[in-house]
Amino acid sequence: MTTPEPAEHDAYPPQALHDYAFLADGERGALVGPRGEISWLCAPRWHSGAVFSTLIGGAGLYAVTPRGRCVPGGHYEEGSLIWRSRWVTEDGIVECREALAFPGEPGRLVLLRRVHATEGPARVRVILHPLTEYGTQQLREARRDNDGVWTARVGDLHLRWTGGGDASLSEVGSADAHFTLDLALDAGQRHDLVLELGERPPRDDTPAVPSDTWSRTERAWSNSVPALDDTVAAHDAGQAYAVLRGMTSADGGMVAAATTSLPKRSEEGRNYAYRYAWIRDQCYAGQAVAAARPTPLAGRRRSLRRRPTARGRAQGGTGAHGRRRTCARSAYARTAGLSRGLRPDREPRQPPVPT
Repeated sequence: MTTPEPAEHDAYPPQALHDYAFLADGERGALVGPRGEISWLCAPRWHSGAVFSTLIGGAGLYAVTPRGRCVPGGHYEEGSLIWRSRWVTEDGIVECREALAFPGEPGRLVLLRRVHATEGPARVRVILHPLTEYGTQQLREARRDNDGVWTARVGDLHLRWTGGGDASLSEVGSADAHFTLDLALDAGQRHDLVLELGERPPRDDTPAVPSDTWSRTERAWSNSVPALDDTVAAHDAGQAYAVLRGMTSADGGMVAAATTSLPKRSEEGRNYAYRYAWIRDQCYAGQAVAAARPTPLAGRRRSLRRRPTARGRAQGGTGAHGRRRTCARSAYARTAGLSRGLRPDREPRQPPVPT
């Protein structure tokens, strides 16, 4: 794992897991910190190597942060995993609406970020520092076209970034190769950023129109999360349903969590990462959904057949797309990961009542 630069590590240190918001599109998930830093994202799939890994002390992040002093906050839009980061600054209020375009494609992600000077002017710094495979493969072959759209390679992935036409680029080929963009927005002004990462080059020469992608994502969430008004806590139930839907791939596999786990035995080439569809966890989630009512998510199930191991026991989990789990690379096996604990917002909550 590449050691992050001191400035990056000091500006965006790891936070308690409950301080992060969760973005997901069914095929992968990202964690957004209180300073607007996306510090965890595996791409292109749940079980792929991390592109942003400062969550666990690694390198690579994508940050949208107001300049100067600010007080952070944020909330989800009802029944979705569309998050609104919100900061009260010395000049006013700044928001950043963010989401993974939903529903996601297995080999390609689209990450949407819309900066909005809600009250007063806004000065915002954007840092894009992608490093695949937990910081071992850096940015290369970066080019900016006449429309200000950046394309590049990072590891085996193809990158396209729209909205960063005025960004500066550090020395390509080094571990610190990253984009820096300073935005100055007047009151009421918005600025869209669209990051695409995929196994193949972008299909279209013209990037997607941000407003169209936002509209499709909004409609998809609205159609995917049913009203649960007959439950004890309709808002919380709907948000929990959205989290489960965001963690369920098109093939029906539901990952246990977006983040890693500690390896059972260091350097043994084995891991028990939660970024897989564990049979036990999927059964529990299915029972919880079915207890409420028949829903589209309850119908998203996939066949789980026994895979005997050398000792005759069934395999404990599979990839979200039904593929067999693979042993971790040594770089991943050495990372100290986090497991569960995602919460729907950052407001204080009472401890859960035992049942």
